[in-house]
Amino acid sequence: MPPPPDRPLDRRHALGAAGEELAAVYLEARGYRIVERNYRRRWGEADIIALDPEGTHVIIEVRSRSDRRYVVEAAQSVGPRKQQQLRRLAHGLMSEQESEIDIRVDVMVVAPDRKGKLVVVAHIEDAIEDGPVDD
Repeated sequence: MPPPPDRPLDRRHALGAAGEELAAVYLEARGYRIVERNYRRRWGEADIIALDPEGTHVIIEVRSRSDRRYVVEAAQSVGPRKQQQLRRLAHGLMSEQESEIDIRVDVMVVAPDRKGKLVVVAHIEDAIEDGPVDD
């Protein structure tokens, strides 16, 4: 018997996918080139890998919320464990390249506007400080 079609997890997954799509469109409109979506490696996962207009590689973590009241919480939800994973991804991405690259980690927050339409409410560049990478 299939699960009910409107489970909370299904809605959450759909919101996340819509947020990632909106973030990609937003970035492309600002001159970014999307290199890869749902980048997965043994050391972690990132929602989007892009090149910014200056050629810097950007690892982008997208946080989507169904209620605008939780925008600040969304930005703060990239906790120490996820930050460490994103640092590992940055180091791994650098090791995959054949030459030296500039790289940064951004966080984007997507939430509904006052009319209920999903919008990018924050794009925090260089959101994760470089630091030591634990194995």
